Amino acid sequence: MGMTAKSSTSILLPISGLWIIEFEITDADGYSASVTPAVTVTLPAGTASPVVAEGIGAGRYRAAYTVGSSGRYVARVVATGYGALDFAAYAAATTAETGMPTTDDVAVYLREGAASWDTADLQDALDAEAAAQRSICRVGAVYPADLRQALLRRVQRNLAMRQLPLAVQMWDAEGGGGTVLPGRDPEVRRFEAPYRKLVIG
Repeated sequence: MGMTAKSSTSILLPISGLWIIEFEITDADGYSASVTPAVTVTLPAGTASPVVAEGIGAGRYRAAYTVGSSGRYVARVVATGYGALDFAAYAAATTAETGMPTTDDVAVYLREGAASWDTADLQDALDAEAAAQRSICRVGAVYPADLRQALLRRVQRNLAMRQLPLAVQMWDAEGGGGTVLPGRDPEVRRFEAPYRKLVIG
């Protein structure tokens, strides 16, 4: 039971571009659920705007929002009893304006290692690690250079771990050896340290 994203959870848009958010809601048995989800988009200035989601199939929904200015937009989808999903969009006149890495940036960072992966794999890893970073770091409308480096390093670690057999035992290298997880990489932690969220309780 829950929601599944059917569009990228992190995307770059031109100013005045249309942001399409698609997701699917299923019940505990995996069947499509018919509910009324609530979608709220938080603008770069911090104000929130509700968006109507329309049904486009059994359990599938789509919401559309036109971004009006540069910055980071966050959409939160909530369906009572089915959980929540978060999406992010970065609107800018140019990619460089946001600092958010693209799959091309990941390929450059990986150098010759990029040849082992197709664009879909790079995007999947980038989406996953951007979401993981957002869950523990305060991320503003523009990615600073240190968070950008941390994200690229996270993606590199993510892809490296995909090539390991499942039977390989993994643990944090700080505990005495083994494979370093993306979020535990010393360089990632160093770059993200100033942005880590304070957890109380």
